[in-house]
Parts: sequence; C-alpha cells; structure tokens
Amino acid sequence: MQMKVSFISIGGVDCYCCQVFGQCKIDSLCVPCARGYYNPASQKTSCVACEKGHYANVTGKQECDGCEAGYITNKTGSFECQPCAEGEFQNKTKQSSCNKCDPGGYQNKTGQEECLRCDTGHFSNHPGSTGCTACTEGEYQNITGQTNCLKCSPGYFQDQKAQAECSMCKIGTFSKEEGSPKCEDCPKGEFQNVTGQPSCDKCHPGSYQNATGKSLCEPCQITHYCKIFGCHDCKPCPAGTYGNQTGLVDCLACPAGSYSPSTSSGVTQCTECPNGHHNDKKNQSSCVTCDSGTVCNKTGCINCDPCPEGEEADGRGLSECAKCQPGTYKTAAGPSLCQECPDGTYNTNSGSQTKQDCLLCPEDKFCPSSGDNPQPCPASAYCPAGSSDPEFCNTLLKPNKIKMNCEVTSSFIVVMSVIGIVVLVIGVFVTYRVRRYYRLRAGQPDREPLTKSGTHVYTGL
Repeated sequence: MQMKVSFISIGGVDCYCCQVFGQCKIDSLCVPCARGYYNPASQKTSCVACEKGHYANVTGKQECDGCEAGYITNKTGSFECQPCAEGEFQNKTKQSSCNKCDPGGYQNKTGQEECLRCDTGHFSNHPGSTGCTACTEGEYQNITGQTNCLKCSPGYFQDQKAQAECSMCKIGTFSKEEGSPKCEDCPKGEFQNVTGQPSCDKCHPGSYQNATGKSLCEPCQITHYCKIFGCHDCKPCPAGTYGNQTGLVDCLACPAGSYSPSTSSGVTQCTECPNGHHNDKKNQSSCVTCDSGTVCNKTGCINCDPCPEGEEADGRGLSECAKCQPGTYKTAAGPSLCQECPDGTYNTNSGSQTKQDCLLCPEDKFCPSSGDNPQPCPASAYCPAGSSDPEFCNTLLKPNKIKMNCEVTSSFIVVMSVIGIVVLVIGVFVTYRVRRYYRLRAGQPDREPLTKSGTHVYTGL
C-alpha cells in the first residue's frame, strides 16, 4: 500500500521514510517491499531480497521467514518455499537445498523432514530412492533400512518375495546352494531325516530307497541284499547264496554239500545235494553228479565215496554200490569197475574180490559166459581145459577118446581113397592128351604099331 510520507532530502540521495517496511521512491512516496523482499530498518531507500532458505510471501516484510523443515528455497528473493522432492528430505529450517535419502531409506512423498527406512524384506541401494525393492525369491532381509538382501543359506529356501526370513528345508528335502527359491527332494537311494540340510545322506549298505523325498531308507527285504551306499533297489541273492533275514549287506554262501539255483527273487535257504550228487565247494548253483565208480547214499554229500573191493557203481549219479556180478571181480576199493574174468574161466559168485575167484573151465567142459556154470562139451566137439567155446570136428572127423583133438573116421578114409583114384585118372588122361598134341604138330603119326620092326616087343602107348 502506498502512503504519503514526509521525507527529508539528505544530500539529495537518501530519503527518510517516515515508516519502515517500505522504500522511498522519487515521488517521495513510501512503497511496501514486494514479495520476496524485505526492509529490516528505516531510512533505507531500497528493499533487500530474501536470502536462500527464506521467503516473504506478502509485501512490506521487515524480515523474511525461514523455510520450514521439508521445504527450501535455492535462490534469493523467493516468495514461497519449494517442497523437497520424493527421495529427498530436509530436517532443518531455513535451508537452501534438500538431502537425498541414504541407501536403505526412501521417501515417496514431497516436503518431508526425514526419510523412511526400508521395511524388512526390502532394500534400497542408491541415494534418493523413492521406494524400496522387494527381496526376490531365495533372498531375505530381517532388518529395516538395509541396502541389500541376503541369500538364503544352504538348507534353507524362500519361494516368495519381500520376506524377512528363509524357511528350513523339511525332512526328505535339501538345498545345496545359497539363494535357493525351493528345496529339492532327496533322490532315489538317499534320505534326510533332519530339517534345514544342504544335502541328503546315501542309504547305508543293507538298505535302499526307490522313491524321492524320503526321510529314511528301508532295509533290504528278505532274500535280497545291497553292499554299496545309495542303493535304489536291493538285488535278489544270486545263485549259490541265500538270505534269511532283512537288511543284508551280502547274501550268505551255501555251504559245501548244498546249492541254490538262480531265481528272480532269491531263496531263504539252500537245498542239500540229492542222493548221487555232491558239492565240495561253497557258493554253488548246482550239485555235481557222482562219477561212475563212486556213490553218495544220503543228501548233502560233500564228496562221493568210492565203492569198496568186490563192489562197483556202473553209472553216474548212483546212491548205492552193487556187488560185482558173477563172472567179474574187483580187487581194491576205488572208482574202478569190476573186471571180467579171463576167457575160459568162470565165477558164479557175486562180490568177488580177487582174480583167483575166477576158476579154470575143466576139461570136457566149455564156459561161454564167465558168470555161468561150465557147459558139457558137445559129442561132435572136443573141449580142453580153459575152453570158452567147443572145438567142433569136421564132418569126416571125430573127437578122439580123450577129447583133446579130432581123428579120422572110416568114412573119411573111403572118401579120401576115391578122391585119390579120381585124381590119378584125370592126371593120366591129361598127360595123354598133351603128348598127342605135340606129336601131331611134329608130323608124327597119330598112332604107332604096337611092335617095332623085327621085334616082338610092345612099344606101349
């Protein structure tokens, strides 16, 4: 408001205002200072601009007002204060600039005296943040006003954002890396019975686990075994072994004299070798057949026994020895078979133990089978001692009286005489025909007189 005032010219330059809050103009009027300006005392010819951090929002101010906390003026002559922007603050009055929120804090409003601390599960990592960032999955922050999030430790996880803590992996699961958003199931062959673990434990020998995410392993079922750590499944006991309890690290060996075959499920006990079979080693899948000459007359034989003297086992897999048949003998215990009596001898007893039990076939008898009694010699044959077959004489011969050889019969003599005469006649005839043939070729007469000239001697043929 303009007012008429009296003034005194002082040196023609200064004017004396009759009232403060104004300034002297040439027309000798006292004018109020404009907004943003002030006149702190009388006798001033001009107003002064408000300093930074101050303002005058009305005219005629004797002094400027200081900006409140949260507001500033960054130039002189301001008639109003500006609020601090988002991400900034000012906790003092009469300030010309705002401060940026420190990392870990934020401000999402203007004209604020202070910044806010980031909540748990959040962070800000640069000055002047207008908001906080949520921790991602696998991270957490349990303190306010932080500049970063922390990764979940191994054995822990976090599957949500903006969390103040991580959760422990439950039993049967694990997380081996930092910052895991979830836990993994223990794989087959492993287990975990404690929470918050970075790894799973392998099943011990004698146990298994064929599913994932388990807190314990199962003992191998009966007739099965596992001899390593981390079995997915137990194996059936192989041939030559058995399993009669659960949780076996290895199957038990079948003892000598027994066996177990290969099966898809294993066996709880071994089977004794049957009669006529044996096993002298353990861990066998089958029994061995007793060789010829040996026997086993019970189950579970480790070795087959040789037959004693006078007995034999003529075949494999026999349980009993048999006495040597008539006509045979065996002199010593062992796997050998009974021997035949020599030709021309006989033995009608069973179980003979020496060759001397084979008797010489007597004279006038023959022994076609060493196990039968001697047979009478036929009338048309002769049989010396030790004959296995009769010696038959030719039709024209006959046995001699003591049956040691053949002798001629009367019929034989007649026949041989006739044969001699026939041979002689044939020879004479052949000779005649030959001589005649050569004479004819030589030109001699076919016939000559019976007497030569002058003689009475017959010349003959």
